[in-house]
Amino acid sequence: MLHFILERATCYMCACRCGIKVTVENDNVRFIQGNRNHPTNQGVLCAKGSAGIMKQNSPAKLHQPLLRKPGTARGAGEFVPISWEKALDMLTARLQNIRSTDPDKLAFFTGRDQMQALTGLWAQQFGTLNWAAHGGFCSVNMAAGGLYMMPFAFWEFGD
Repeated sequence: MLHFILERATCYMCACRCGIKVTVENDNVRFIQGNRNHPTNQGVLCAKGSAGIMKQNSPAKLHQPLLRKPGTARGAGEFVPISWEKALDMLTARLQNIRSTDPDKLAFFTGRDQMQALTGLWAQQFGTLNWAAHGGFCSVNMAAGGLYMMPFAFWEFGD
């Protein structure tokens, strides 16, 4: 039996946060379109927003943590699935060791995590200065405009 749901949501493919309507069929995203009633985009959706369905339905999308298969070399591409509980326990132990010995040994770069202000706060609380985050051409110019006009950027950039 087919079951269709039309969800209203916000696109996170860039910092504009356009309104979208998502058609879901049997728990699978089938179609994404702009929401005409949203004040930001009024129904118009860019190529990135329309391509959001490819990100959601990608066969390469991970659905659970993977651990390098014991005895294999880095880069061999051989992994075994593990539980979220085991993955979080392993990560917690590694981070506790780094934080207790030398927090600056932790360095990380986040992609388009949408929470860059919180990521920076987390890094500061952990004790490392060695972190950075992606800033795309489509959103950094928007933040710069906000700095010149308001004088602050948008929430995503932590200013």
